[in-house]
Amino acid sequence: MSTSFMLIFASVIIESLVTCDVFKLGYLTGSQRKSGDQKYSRPGLAISGAINLAVHEINSYSPLIGNHTLAFVVGETYGDESVSIRETARLWLEHKVSAYIGPQETCIHEARMAASFNLPMISYFCAYPETSNKALFSTFARTRPPDTQISKSVVSVLLKFKWRKIALLYSKSETSFRNFEAVARTIENTLVSYKIQVVFKEKWTTTYHYGFTQNPFRDLIDKSYTHTRIYVIVGHYSEHLGFMLSLEEKGLLKDGNYFVVGVDIEQYDNSHPQMYFKGLLRSEVEEVAEKAFQSYISIVPSASLNYHDFAVKVNKFMQLSPFNFANPFETIGGLLRRFHYFAKIPEEGAFLYDAVYIYARALNDTLRSEKNPFDGRTIFSYIKGRPYKSAMGYMVFMDENGDAEGNYTLITRKKRHGENSMSGLYPVGIFEMPANSSHLPVLNLFDSIDWINGLPPSDEPICGFDGQKCEATPPKWLLVSIGAIILVISIYFAFALRNWAYERELDSLLWRVDYKDVMTDDIHPNGKLSKLRHCSQVSLTSESDLKEFRYCNLYTTVGIYKGRLVAIKKIDKKHVEINRKLKKEMKIMRDIRHDNLNQFIGACVDSPNVCLLSDYCSRGSLQDVLENEEVRLDYIFVASMVSDIIRGMIHLHESSIIYHGNLKSSNCLVDSRWVVKITDFGLREIKSGMVSGEDIIFLESEYEKLLWKAPEILRDHNSNKGSQKGDVYSFGIILYEILGRRGPWGPTHLLPSEIIKRVINVTNNFEPFRPPLSIFYDESVKTTISPVPECCIQCLTNCWCENPEERMDFKTLRNKLRPMRKDLKSNILDNMLEMMERYTNNLEALVDERTDQVYEEKKKTEALLYEMLPKTVADELRRGHKVEAESYDAVTIFFSDVVGFTQMSAQSTPLEIVNFLNDLYTLFDSILESYDVYKVETIGDSYMVASGLPVRNGNLHAAEIASMALHLLHAIRSFRVRHRPHEMLLMRIGIHTGPVCAGVVGLKMPRYCLFGDTVNTASRMESSGVPLKIHCSEQFKKVLDTFGDYETVERGYIPIKGKGEMKTFWLIGETEKRQSRRRIVNESSVKNKTSGIFPLKQIADSCSRNGANDMWRKPSACGVIRSSSTGRNENRHRNVALLSKASSTRSNFIDKCRDNLLCELRPCNSQASLNLSVNNTSLALSYKTAEERHAFSGTISQISVNIVSSERKSSSSLSKKLKTPLQEALLNRVASFPT
Repeated sequence: MSTSFMLIFASVIIESLVTCDVFKLGYLTGSQRKSGDQKYSRPGLAISGAINLAVHEINSYSPLIGNHTLAFVVGETYGDESVSIRETARLWLEHKVSAYIGPQETCIHEARMAASFNLPMISYFCAYPETSNKALFSTFARTRPPDTQISKSVVSVLLKFKWRKIALLYSKSETSFRNFEAVARTIENTLVSYKIQVVFKEKWTTTYHYGFTQNPFRDLIDKSYTHTRIYVIVGHYSEHLGFMLSLEEKGLLKDGNYFVVGVDIEQYDNSHPQMYFKGLLRSEVEEVAEKAFQSYISIVPSASLNYHDFAVKVNKFMQLSPFNFANPFETIGGLLRRFHYFAKIPEEGAFLYDAVYIYARALNDTLRSEKNPFDGRTIFSYIKGRPYKSAMGYMVFMDENGDAEGNYTLITRKKRHGENSMSGLYPVGIFEMPANSSHLPVLNLFDSIDWINGLPPSDEPICGFDGQKCEATPPKWLLVSIGAIILVISIYFAFALRNWAYERELDSLLWRVDYKDVMTDDIHPNGKLSKLRHCSQVSLTSESDLKEFRYCNLYTTVGIYKGRLVAIKKIDKKHVEINRKLKKEMKIMRDIRHDNLNQFIGACVDSPNVCLLSDYCSRGSLQDVLENEEVRLDYIFVASMVSDIIRGMIHLHESSIIYHGNLKSSNCLVDSRWVVKITDFGLREIKSGMVSGEDIIFLESEYEKLLWKAPEILRDHNSNKGSQKGDVYSFGIILYEILGRRGPWGPTHLLPSEIIKRVINVTNNFEPFRPPLSIFYDESVKTTISPVPECCIQCLTNCWCENPEERMDFKTLRNKLRPMRKDLKSNILDNMLEMMERYTNNLEALVDERTDQVYEEKKKTEALLYEMLPKTVADELRRGHKVEAESYDAVTIFFSDVVGFTQMSAQSTPLEIVNFLNDLYTLFDSILESYDVYKVETIGDSYMVASGLPVRNGNLHAAEIASMALHLLHAIRSFRVRHRPHEMLLMRIGIHTGPVCAGVVGLKMPRYCLFGDTVNTASRMESSGVPLKIHCSEQFKKVLDTFGDYETVERGYIPIKGKGEMKTFWLIGETEKRQSRRRIVNESSVKNKTSGIFPLKQIADSCSRNGANDMWRKPSACGVIRSSSTGRNENRHRNVALLSKASSTRSNFIDKCRDNLLCELRPCNSQASLNLSVNNTSLALSYKTAEERHAFSGTISQISVNIVSSERKSSSSLSKKLKTPLQEALLNRVASFPT
């Protein structure tokens, strides 16, 4: 699909550009330096004028046909390969160039990009040999010959002088900017192809300069001169000088038996032929060198012809737009100006000029033939295989790979007669390509070579280097005959031995299994070793299958054979004859080994236990996995499973088994490591003649087994027959089954028999019946992977071809499906580990989410528990501690009951009574929330409340119960019974203060109970009271009088059952001062809904019940409670400031204040503090929850509480100094805040 898109995109570009009359060239060059880079040589600075010159000449003197013109856009690379790649893409995207000229240094990646863009790229600098591979670089050509092309000329010289045994020496210096090693490697390969023997090969690793560095050639000569006469040395000409002097020093050149062929890839300098005899920085010719070089010839790139005029033009055009390279000599004077114009332009300038001209010629040919001028491959076809005239002054041939053939010259020592009469290295021959298109150039000598002996030396002495050729040897025919006889005898014995070993192995019956050795007891789907857990959910483990299978369902009959867990397949045959054919079949099955083929263990042929044994795969078959909806298969699993099946089938088809014949998803097993293994192949001999025990009612299931069979096999009515093409068809059905997970034929209403009939009966007018592909394009249908890769759809349709010959083989399928495994590991375990790493990264967030849920449920459970038991008691029980009974010196107990409840119960239904009591106690419970009291229990219409336990509160228990009782009595007056709305509810209330003992009673439904005479007395106060009045004892009244805010009336002495005469009182109400404060608070509540009463103790109670987090979690308006109280101690002040973000908490403020506390809630910032001032109190406390940090700091006269948000940390420290019961109660309440 991507290829079609590229073709359409290219055609659109062509239509838009062909109409233009300008073809843009993308010129990739390195003519500038990056900021801070002072080392880059900027080779493009000296040669860029050549492209300006070439484009100008073409447009002016050799125009393109059709009035088209050339232009170029510069892409500056700064000598950086990454920048060069980016510029290549930019020129294509932004400027829509039609060809690339360049790049400067690197070219491999840029050439691949040009090939993918289908644009020609003609390099003038790159010499990498890899780009000659047209399979990868289909649009790449170059005008600079690769350095390795000189190898052909070397071979031509050696063959010319009949040298077939040579020693090869080359430079491998890291400091050299030339890759002589690659040239030497190419020469060696070319020599081998032309049967020229390299008897010695060695390298030197440091660049040698005569007279300055250590000579490495003496050791090389000592190692080689006894085995060779002809040396081929690859390196700089200065190193050739050192080697020749070493040969002369050893005395090997005086007889003319040794000769040296030099290979240098630097261009020949015809103006200084004596430079080759001079050392570095030396002006005088070495006399010894002049003598030694008589035994030397060298192959070098030819010198340029008439290059001076070309250089002048390039320098001139280099100053023009777009380069505008300033000429530093223009302003100095005529002499330097002349020097500048005469300055030599590097040979790459000529190659750049040639690149533009050969592109223009190919473009003209393309336009003339009316082909696409923007098709890079078409342009390349007009470039390759043609000669052209180079700016160097000679003809150059472009070979079939788009490489310019090198123009090389053979030079040797000659003495020129003239004014100077000096010796030097002068050309004596050139290399030309023959007309018969031979791969080797032909050496044409136009001058003689001064051989020492008048003839070229031989590459080997007459008797050989060791004289072995002159020794007496037996006749060659005798040696050949003896060797042939020995060879025949050896082959015969090898075949005989192999056949004997083969027959012995066949007769050994290693595959035969005694059924008594197979343990099958208690190993079946319902056996004691089987578990109920599904295998597909077993985690990856390094333990053996034998251990893991204990936790799996069993998918077939299994057993243990020699400590190995095996699958047992019964064969319905009464008798098995062990013949040679069966033995060979069993040997083949035992010998076949592959990771994706299930291992065959053996067979039992003894009746009635005829069976086959193979490895057991604990996860069942692929069909089991696909049908299990709990198994989620992601892209990694699908790609790995498909790859496993293909690998297994490739090995099976290449083996002697040839084909499977019954490939289907139930025969693709999955082991514990999720590797798919193919089974039920081969063994055709033992399976033949099997007895079918199936009744006719199972006929439809037999059709179902044929759903994977190829149509041509179904038509032969021979289910045992198979073929490799049939296996490909079966694989297509399995692939469809994996991708869709809707069965082998997808969601269909047809029976298997109907499907088989439609597959077999194909008419010419209709397409063959195949599974529907629509499920892969329907977004409402859930598939294994979405979207399904296009390569899978193409392979499916090909595997289902009606004509078997049109189906691909498995190797082709592997290549087609290769995109599925892109960026995946080689096996599924590595992919699983990578996936598990990703899951681990998300696990922490998932754990946090689950922890929050558990925490919420825990809070609900705790809240319910705290409603049933006091918090301190419940916490002790949760910790598993025994709650000891505890005595309290002073506790106030409240009792109430409904007057006339018995009569009401008799006149009402049970449901009405339940609803009535629920309404009444809900009202009472809501009022109790505002006071420091504890609801002990309810018995029928009786309601019992206590204060001062389990947390002692000094004498506050009397005031708390008194305020609560008045509040309850006030609420009763307005309460109405639902089923008796016109009757007023009457209630008696009794209160008493005294000592009690409290503790938890029972293990089942434990209750916190109070014991003591105080409970009985409070009950008697209630039973002896009158409706709608609060009856209290004298002890209670004495404690209540300490507050001075309550009104009581003496009732007198009345008889109390079990107590005799007791003086009792009526609690009437509160004082005027307390009522006025309550009225002020009520009016403020009506005026400002955010105002309310919030007692000091209620702060601790609310935090204790709801958790500190709940008070600060929800964002809403906040406020400050300011309160002060007056009582007996006018110097006692309490200042409270509380941050409230939860609106539900604000609503609880109203009508929930201690009697001696006046509170005001007003808006404030998002941060507040709780300040408590209590005389003679010293307290310091720091407290930190999961989301808040509470820092308490106190002095003698003040307690400060700061509440701010913080990170999730947990720490607490507490130091205290208690002086009064009130301080102790406050500290205990604060310390009970949840952690």
